[in-house]
Amino acid sequence: MRRIAALGVVTLALSAGAGTLASTALADAPTATTGATTNINDTRATLAGTVNARGEETSYSFQYGTTTAYGKQTRLTSIGNGTDDRTVNVDLTELTPGTDYHFRVVASNATGTATGSDVTFRTTGTAPAPAPKPTATTGNAVALLSTATINGTVNPQGRATSYYFEFGETTAYGNQTAPQGAGSGTTPVTVTGSLSGLRVDATYHYRLVAVGPDEAIALGEDRTFQTGGTGSTILSFFGQTAFADQNGVGGVFLGCFGAVACRGNMTLERSGKSVGVRDGYTIRPNFGGIVHITLNDLGKRLLKARGNMRVRTTVVNENGQRTTGITRLIRYSTNGLKG
Repeated sequence: MRRIAALGVVTLALSAGAGTLASTALADAPTATTGATTNINDTRATLAGTVNARGEETSYSFQYGTTTAYGKQTRLTSIGNGTDDRTVNVDLTELTPGTDYHFRVVASNATGTATGSDVTFRTTGTAPAPAPKPTATTGNAVALLSTATINGTVNPQGRATSYYFEFGETTAYGNQTAPQGAGSGTTPVTVTGSLSGLRVDATYHYRLVAVGPDEAIALGEDRTFQTGGTGSTILSFFGQTAFADQNGVGGVFLGCFGAVACRGNMTLERSGKSVGVRDGYTIRPNFGGIVHITLNDLGKRLLKARGNMRVRTTVVNENGQRTTGITRLIRYSTNGLKG
């Protein structure tokens, strides 16, 4: 009797184990089949589908939208862990009349996710007129040596609109200004963008971009401008003679011919040693004048001892132009240099 009872216990245990194995084997990723659409009117529709949980706790939802990117999804709903096909559905509201929609059913559990095929339907009624898009017109540009101001007009068409400019040395652009607001009026408004850090003597492409609600985008036409540089501005040096007072303050005559200002630095040297430095100067376009420079201690001592001396003057413009010449520096103070 004990042997029979023991065998019975073993048989029950094996049976229980087999049941567990069978249950585990049934658990799998769910299946999902997109169904038909019913109850369609101007703004509502009922979506249907079939889901099989395949023995594991499963949830489902419907994805829908006006393209196969969908963009909207109903809330996740549990369907349990059964092994039979079950019909699922959901009511959509606030749809747009006269519009084509895509949808599909999606089911997921711990094992995996199943996606039904894409199905379309169209709501009844007349689709609303499309919202007006903004317009953008690229304007002219005012370019200097390494900066530029670019212009254009934007018509928001009554909807809140922003704008920016794209720019670069090709029509791929690659750079853009920070977005700015253009308002929500119904007439064109003038907009501008400021560019800096540009290469000299370079051709740049630019265009205006207007962005309205719902990602409505308007592109202005491509236009170009040329930055200034060695081809458009010439730095001239008229420094054969210069004068310095008793404090070592002298001046060299420079000229700037072209469309943009000349900016840079100037140095004076005697026998390869610096006797004075002017870190920065600015000369207006098509203008000229004395650019002052203060001698350093060595320059003051030499001029005090000599009364006049020849120095090598080097003038550099920010566009890379370099002009070098010999200047005769003359002490003009009757009191002589002091200090």
